[in-house]
Amino acid sequence: MADQSGITDDDWESIAKNLLRGQLMTKGLSYAKLAEALAAIGVKETEVSIKNKVGRGRFTFMFFLQAMAAIGTTRILLPTVEELRQGYGVGHGGAQALAKKAHQSDPD
Repeated sequence: MADQSGITDDDWESIAKNLLRGQLMTKGLSYAKLAEALAAIGVKETEVSIKNKVGRGRFTFMFFLQAMAAIGTTRILLPTVEELRQGYGVGHGGAQALAKKAHQSDPD
């Protein structure tokens, strides 16, 4: 079902998944390394549980924040509604597009 913007629930799930995957890509990290980073801050997740959550695109915002903190992400660049309407960051190749955008905007 699409919201007033024309973006579907599946699209929102895709962008959530792709934002997380894109951050992992920019840092060159696997799900296994994310599990290790989460364990270092006291969050118990396995590589398999992370793959399942991310694969579905359904995870809590708390998990997302924990993952970002664990891998050292301090800033996330979100696509605009107009970009989402055009399919940017959604579906196949979305994580790569978001990783590229994040890398280009990184001041370091």
